[in-house]
Amino acid sequence: MGMNNVAKVAVSLPVRTLRGLEAARRRLGRSRSAIVALAVDEWLTTHGEPSDDDRRYAEAYLRHPEPTADLAAVATAATALWEPWE
Repeated sequence: MGMNNVAKVAVSLPVRTLRGLEAARRRLGRSRSAIVALAVDEWLTTHGEPSDDDRRYAEAYLRHPEPTADLAAVATAATALWEPWE
């Protein structure tokens, strides 16, 4: 990362989290900033805005949802071989 593409941010962490961060960064030979940036990038990938593909899929599904009868047939077929619950 070039210095022109970086912004400094101050954050507060629980002491236990900071200790874990320090142990991980030493073990990996990375800076604290590098580990925090990686963690935030991974979090945003998982919890951030959906990708364009995901957004298009959801929009198309809302326009053309699966018929309920089709879903019931799939559920029936998927559970047909299950043992009964007692």
